[in-house]
Amino acid sequence: MIRELASTGWQRTTVKEAADLKVTYGLPEQELPRGRGVIRAADISDGRLRTSPPALAAVPGAKDSRAILAEGDLVVVLVRRVGDAALIDHRHSGWVSTRSVGILRSRNRATTRWLKIWFQTPIARAWFDRHVSAHVEPTLSIDRLRAMEVAVPPPEQIETITRLVELVQDKRDLNQRIAADAVALADAHHAMLARRHEHSWTPSTFGAVASVMTGRPGRPQPSLSGVATSRVAPADVLAADPPYIQGGGEETLAEPGDVCEPGTVLVASRPEGARAALTWLPTTPNRGVLAVRPSEPSDRWWLLHEIRSRSEDLPKIAQGRQAREISRRAFTRLELSWPGPEVRRRFQETVEPLHGRARLALEENRLLEELLDRVLRDVSSIAARI
Repeated sequence: MIRELASTGWQRTTVKEAADLKVTYGLPEQELPRGRGVIRAADISDGRLRTSPPALAAVPGAKDSRAILAEGDLVVVLVRRVGDAALIDHRHSGWVSTRSVGILRSRNRATTRWLKIWFQTPIARAWFDRHVSAHVEPTLSIDRLRAMEVAVPPPEQIETITRLVELVQDKRDLNQRIAADAVALADAHHAMLARRHEHSWTPSTFGAVASVMTGRPGRPQPSLSGVATSRVAPADVLAADPPYIQGGGEETLAEPGDVCEPGTVLVASRPEGARAALTWLPTTPNRGVLAVRPSEPSDRWWLLHEIRSRSEDLPKIAQGRQAREISRRAFTRLELSWPGPEVRRRFQETVEPLHGRARLALEENRLLEELLDRVLRDVSSIAARI
């Protein structure tokens, strides 16, 4: 794609020369001005700022600081997720950043837009890996960042590439919101039914309506005659948002009795709440993961949303000080809201299309990620030749 653009006119420079007005970092926590919005490394994620407005109005006459941000600045994570970066817009102008965040400013705002893209390329990611210090956690010094080499295309190509990357990222964000909203609507429908009709439903337990299996501890030896499967750890379930397990785990061969078929609800717990996720491929749960298989495949949707609605209750039956492991015995004895078959059927008819739309959005995001990766690889390829 980008290879079709000529490499003529590309130049090598450094971050210091490209960000010709400022390359610095933010303030220590104890020096942050009262009432002013603050951007920390955790607020920068996937190229976006994810922050809330400050609770207090900024103090009038706060003294000038190198850490005060202006529209068009690029803020860069310097600790742990080194190189993740986001642009400052009018909503965050006048905020400050902490010491774990670098600040880049250029006379030409197209330059900081380009640097944000450059930091995502394979050639830049490899550079970050080589130049971080890791005595406690991966950290990039501001001096090393200033010295980083950058390949800069001519202005018209910056505009073309930037527009393409930003369109991909905007569409990806939209799809993520579509998926989240579809699941939220399904949650709301479950809550409405339970609130209106729960008193008329026959009491039941998870053990009466589903089979429950606990994950195996350790790493079992692959079975040469086993079933192809993906291992799922508690962290995979806790991070599943929207609540689907669609791959990405360690692939292995397992005994058929240890494998959960697609449509199984996996559950993992932590002190602040349990999470549930539906599998879309054969999986093998690790220790700390419960596999809940409904007696009827169509009941998976009610089970999924019932468990999601019990997120705060489940850690109370978990074992250990960190509430990380729920025993099969305790879970099967737990009561649940369980309507009659006709209500469950209508619930399936309502929420299955919502989950289908969420999965469609996620699949489109997978294709967009492939497109973005190809663009970034092409940029790296051109940079390597100049």
